[in-house]
Amino acid sequence: MGGTGRPTLLYMHLHILKGRIHLDSRSTCRDAWLISHISGGHMRAWQRMSATLVVVAAASSPALAAATPDDATPPDTLAACPAGTVGVPVLLIHGTNADVERSLGPTRQALADDGRCVYGPDFDSTRPLSESVDYFAAVVEHIRAVNGVDVIDVVGKSQGGLIARAVSLKFAGQQSNPIRNLVTVSGPHQGVTEFAGSTNLNPVALLVPGLPAAAHDMLAGSEFLTELDADGMTAPGVRYTLIGTRTDRIVTPYTSSFIDAPNTTDILIQDGCPEDLAGHLAESADPRTIDLTLNALDPVRHHTVRCVANDDQR
Repeated sequence: MGGTGRPTLLYMHLHILKGRIHLDSRSTCRDAWLISHISGGHMRAWQRMSATLVVVAAASSPALAAATPDDATPPDTLAACPAGTVGVPVLLIHGTNADVERSLGPTRQALADDGRCVYGPDFDSTRPLSESVDYFAAVVEHIRAVNGVDVIDVVGKSQGGLIARAVSLKFAGQQSNPIRNLVTVSGPHQGVTEFAGSTNLNPVALLVPGLPAAAHDMLAGSEFLTELDADGMTAPGVRYTLIGTRTDRIVTPYTSSFIDAPNTTDILIQDGCPEDLAGHLAESADPRTIDLTLNALDPVRHHTVRCVANDDQR
């Protein structure tokens, strides 16, 4: 990226189908996802399915430049909700290598159509999750202050879902939590432990320079997750709705998206709609996933959840 001093990262997707590997260049960007190692002994596990891995190549520098708070939308630039909006404000937190439009664009539009006030600040999804949690905690406090409200609703997709839950735990010691409803879509709450259905693949076997801290934080057993969940995975007073899909090939196993706790509702989109096979990326525009999110935030207004066949397993 000219003039920034940051390396340009080339994202390539490995499509492994019927034992053949195909590379295609999709985009240049500054985020990264997990690096998986495939040795000859592990190739059979990949040949049994069509999978996508993200391979990161630094094109101009041997390491990623350190993320700074300047990469995120300053909280104090977020204006008060316009007059006429209904309900409490909604904060959307996007996933890795994305923005709110790509992660939760249709959900944002549906909320706006309802008259809700929606915030979707950008942030650097490569930074350590602890930094992102601190940032979004400040965002929550600013939204409350500028609007004069006690609580807000939060929706997070993928990494954004884990960040949202961590923010709710950060406020757990307060007399009342500023988060009322928290909805996550395929958030890696339990951490990622499997790749392409195999537990034998080491996700950090190829430690390239600059592998983002966020990727390490989302691995099962990471220091971040261990410390986060030391006193429990949920905060009192928050209603959690955790949505996941059986066809998820990024947050694996897909059950990592769920939590067993009294104040959580775990929803597999295939329950009651087996023909909806939307994968991790496809969930962003999946009608059922969107309806489930709206239902969790306002079950009176959105009591109907559609079942629409979806074969997009990306």
